[in-house]
Amino acid sequence: MKQGIITKGVGGFYDVIVGQDIIRCRARGIFRKDNIVPMVGDKVKISLKDKAIMEILPRRNQLLRPTVANIDVLGVVLTPTHPAPDFYLADKLMINAENDGIKVILLINKIDLTDDNGLNSILNTYKSTNYPIIQLSCKKKSGFERLHEHIKNNVVTLAGQSGVGKTSIINVLYPEKELETGQLSDKISRGRHTTRHTRLLVLPQGGMLVDTPGFSTMNMSELMPEDLPYLYPDFSDHIYGCRFNGCMHDKEPGCMVKEAVSSGFISQERYKRYIRILNELKEFRRNIW
Repeated sequence: MKQGIITKGVGGFYDVIVGQDIIRCRARGIFRKDNIVPMVGDKVKISLKDKAIMEILPRRNQLLRPTVANIDVLGVVLTPTHPAPDFYLADKLMINAENDGIKVILLINKIDLTDDNGLNSILNTYKSTNYPIIQLSCKKKSGFERLHEHIKNNVVTLAGQSGVGKTSIINVLYPEKELETGQLSDKISRGRHTTRHTRLLVLPQGGMLVDTPGFSTMNMSELMPEDLPYLYPDFSDHIYGCRFNGCMHDKEPGCMVKEAVSSGFISQERYKRYIRILNELKEFRRNIW
């Protein structure tokens, strides 16, 4: 048997990359019996003779929307303007990535369309997280050399609100994608950037990029309120200095996280969103109990 990674799945067939080759396989019937569905990104063992997936190796993580497994890096995409940044969505994406052991990088796109004030609002919000922050211009193709350094040899997906330029970033990283979608548009009059199925694109510089028809925030229903503070890397230098064990950094006195917010070490707006998400998790737990 050979080991590979599923790059695409359509109609019961799965494309598996093994070395430099793409092998189209079916999944063994036992997977259907056990209600297991192979996913893009799955590491699998296949039979070259039978052109069949024989084994799905344990998943490190998995997303449901899009359906993809074993993500190494999540690129959270924001723009200073057009559209204005949705920091609440970005924070939730980061929280879920932290919870699933996925490395976070922050991509600030369309920097050619903004002034320093718009850019600094994002930089000041996330500088204390120590996430890599990469400034991009797809028009000028600037910032991509640094981006390649962070995604090389990793499986990467991009996420962010509509209009931030995720497809444009993919087209710069994988120029063949723009050619493919352009040809599709000419043939069947679809939108130029239509993506119908999730697939993995093998990048020329190394690594793999998830090309997906859509991305929604991962399900936060499994998170417990008391786990939330540990998913904020900007809290980590302050979280153990609080007066009370189990401090939720909300209303408790002697809280070092709140002190760090007052002193400017943690973004006040990001802290306010933390409280909003904390209250949402508490409300969810009250409703299910």
